[in-house]
Amino acid sequence: MAFTEENALNLIAAQERSIAGVKNSYDYAQNPDVITEYPCVIHYIPRFTATPLAHYNVWNNELNFTSILYVLPRQAQGGKLKFVENEVIPFGAKWRSKFQDSTVITNLLSQMGAKEFFLQSGDYGVGGALLQYNGVEFSGWVFQWTITSA
Repeated sequence: MAFTEENALNLIAAQERSIAGVKNSYDYAQNPDVITEYPCVIHYIPRFTATPLAHYNVWNNELNFTSILYVLPRQAQGGKLKFVENEVIPFGAKWRSKFQDSTVITNLLSQMGAKEFFLQSGDYGVGGALLQYNGVEFSGWVFQWTITSA
């Protein structure tokens, strides 16, 4: 397949949907207006870099994008952080387990037409700019990805 933002994001979303407990991971340009089921993942691509390799139209493209996992609204379980954290914190390990697996990485590299693919970081949090959706604060994770074209 071609190395495109849409292809890369859709392949990652499919893998995220296979993680135990995840209800949905939205495909490219399909983020919902309102989150009605969770845990769910939305995506956006905040940055890319393009470096010329030789002549014009030969490029090394690197995509950096963000997956945001909304696990529970902050006020779930009466707002008692202890109960909310018990539901949210294990997802960091689930993401590492899934996306540090050699079979998963090999398949994604092949299907993306990429030479590098990795989960760069994951940040747990509650509320704030990225963990708020349509006025509702969530507990969840913000994951950063880097993918480089072949």
